[in-house]
Amino acid sequence: MTTPVWVITGLLDSGKTTLINQLIEQELDEQDILVIQFESGETPLTEQERVKELVFSKNQLEQIPFGIADTITRYIDRHSPDLILVEWNGMEHFHRLEEMLLQFTAKAVLSIEKVVYAADGASFKARIPDAGAAAFSQIAGSDCAYVRLRGHRRNRNDMDVLYNCNPDIRVYTSRDRFARALFRFGMKPRHCFLMILTAVMLYMMVFPLLNEVGVPSGRYVSIFLGVFLQAAPFLAIGVLLSSLIQVYLRTDWIQRRFPGKILAGQLFAVIAGFCLPVCDCASIPVFKSLVKKGVPMPAAVTFMLVSPIINPVVILSTWYAFNGNYKIVAARCGLGILCAVLCGLTYLFKPPADYLIEQAMPFRAVCVDYSLPAETGTRLSRFSLMMRHAQNEFFSVGKFLLTGIFASTLFQDMIPQAVAAGGAGAPWKALLVMMGLAFVLSLCSSSDAVVARSMAGSLPAGAVLGFMVFGPMMDIKNAAMLLSGFKSGFVIRLFATTFLVCFIVTGVFITGGSGGIGI
Repeated sequence: MTTPVWVITGLLDSGKTTLINQLIEQELDEQDILVIQFESGETPLTEQERVKELVFSKNQLEQIPFGIADTITRYIDRHSPDLILVEWNGMEHFHRLEEMLLQFTAKAVLSIEKVVYAADGASFKARIPDAGAAAFSQIAGSDCAYVRLRGHRRNRNDMDVLYNCNPDIRVYTSRDRFARALFRFGMKPRHCFLMILTAVMLYMMVFPLLNEVGVPSGRYVSIFLGVFLQAAPFLAIGVLLSSLIQVYLRTDWIQRRFPGKILAGQLFAVIAGFCLPVCDCASIPVFKSLVKKGVPMPAAVTFMLVSPIINPVVILSTWYAFNGNYKIVAARCGLGILCAVLCGLTYLFKPPADYLIEQAMPFRAVCVDYSLPAETGTRLSRFSLMMRHAQNEFFSVGKFLLTGIFASTLFQDMIPQAVAAGGAGAPWKALLVMMGLAFVLSLCSSSDAVVARSMAGSLPAGAVLGFMVFGPMMDIKNAAMLLSGFKSGFVIRLFATTFLVCFIVTGVFITGGSGGIGI
């Protein structure tokens, strides 16, 4: 049986000990508690008979981390506390705690249930960036944050320093709501297994009933698995190459080589988009860094929009999905380049001003994995960082792929019939449907061609191309990432421009006979 552990982390003077005292006195008044302190501030720990304390210095933490883990393990074996509260040092990287408590003998007796980041509302926005990677790693590893406002009003911009490092973190400023959240427990892996087993058994029971009422569930499952097995390898290749560039290629390398002239910049943006196999998620941080370095806006916009469409991984996945149909590949690349260049050139007219949201923390922190050790100078550590980044990105983008495949499976029996029935004389309707679907599904550009091919049975080729051209340029996840770094007016203009240009260009292509392409 394992002992649950709650970790309270945060900078010095952020109120960690005060928060622990409040929990002990108000929420955990009937439990035997062990408090492990790796940092001692001015506030003393509550003295109660049921509360025991272990204190370790910074030197001990640096010199004998596994000796500390053995001490904790022996204490648990002798005293069996109901709960362990860990006050983690605000200047120590979070991976040290993971090394001590998530491996060897400690892993068998401890279970980290909650990680809380404590912050002081008056100063944390300015102090966190100054603390560097240690603070970033703690935020990235936290489930929730408790911010003491002390008379200050909650400001979304102030919380961005937390959300940029950990988009999934839950931030609480209300003491009552935070206390309620602490006692909500996530599902354990064994519970997930039981849920999956139960779902499989229910499916086996319901499967014959669905077939009897005319629902072809078996066909849906076959289509779903078939599309997923085709798309997953390209998604994996895409995130590996994207992570390789993210870790090994410095952003300023691209910035230094961007020409200052408009036409030369547009041409260079297209060439760079082909040579750098980054997905649409990875192109947005590069885009912001380009405009901050003074790269002309038309060239930066062109690079962001074109790179997820014409890079080699996307070309290969499109060729594979459409059984070697080079016309589809050429049309996708050609339309993608034309739309991206036209969108970029629109920024020659009334260039935007004051469009950036200035933040204390770098925008690309969303893509960085701070759970790794800070010493990343060696080849092995950089390779580990690349693999961890690829792993995180695969599972992050994978949920959009699964959602898209599920929708496309249903799409084949539902939406195409409606489009085919009412849109034979108006192909723009099918184009609108497919562009809207591309925005909602938010697929990765390295695997969206497989999903598009599975929906192409009763749709014109131009509508399918609209799906594959507009989707990588602008979708829900891209809009969300842009809104975290740019003002809403700029993002709305970019979305409207991209949508209109893609719709008009693809519509003209359809009117001209779609280049004689057949699917």
